[in-house]
Amino acid sequence: MKSLFITLSLFLFINLSAQVRTDKEQIETTLNNYIDGFHQGDTLKLKAALKPRLYKFGYWKNKDTGEYEFYEQLTYENALKMAQSFKEKGRITTETKMRSVKVLEISNHIASAKVTGFWGLDYVLLSKDEGKWMIEQVIWEGPFEEKFKEEQKPTTYYLIRHAEKDESDKTNKDPHLTKEGKKRAENWTTVLGDVKFDMVYSTNYNRTKETAEPTAKANNVEITFYDPRNLKLDDFIKETKGKTVLVVGHSNTTPMLTNALLNEEKYNQIDESNNANLYIVTISDNTESSTLLKIE
Repeated sequence: MKSLFITLSLFLFINLSAQVRTDKEQIETTLNNYIDGFHQGDTLKLKAALKPRLYKFGYWKNKDTGEYEFYEQLTYENALKMAQSFKEKGRITTETKMRSVKVLEISNHIASAKVTGFWGLDYVLLSKDEGKWMIEQVIWEGPFEEKFKEEQKPTTYYLIRHAEKDESDKTNKDPHLTKEGKKRAENWTTVLGDVKFDMVYSTNYNRTKETAEPTAKANNVEITFYDPRNLKLDDFIKETKGKTVLVVGHSNTTPMLTNALLNEEKYNQIDESNNANLYIVTISDNTESSTLLKIE
């Protein structure tokens, strides 16, 4: 009963997150189209982001006086002309340092967001019509300043041990999963079905690969193999920064890696009879947190 409660709680947590994330992802796409429209002179992306009744105005800092001066309203038509002008004059950029999007709040029909572009900082209001989020109003200031840069998106790791392995041949060092193990591997895909994984890591053994495969397939990502004995933690953290990652390991390596990510000896080795532990580690703004669930 306790494990059922935990499983249902996880489902509820993930489902609620997914509902919020659906609108959030749509808004982030619109905001990135808005940035690309100006960065790349792409009028098609700008049309996909802006409502024709756009109301945009801003303030530009006078470098001589240090005062912010009102900058005239930019209409929808003039925004398209500006983007086209950037493209014609070769003033396009793939700059990533001076770009970020952050959704601030989402209501039923309206939302607010913060955008950083090469020009400076925008606060954006959006509305949703026919299921599509588009930009209604913008107030901005420039030029770009380092303090405008957004904090890195949190990194989330889901760490599990491989499912039940075939132990009928004690001399076999690389056994496959049992029928029960294959069922558990599929069940992980169900339990984690509303989590969008960017990457899936597995050690290069049959039992771990077969545990990882259903979830990797469901997320349309390739499995990345790692050797826990030779894992360079700093490189691993750098490669996965800002992503949501599934890591499949073993009874000893899974809690060891979890502890390494937390920089704390928090979890003990998993009992050989236990294939149900799920460790969730979140790293954000140089802080680490974790949760341990048991999913039968």
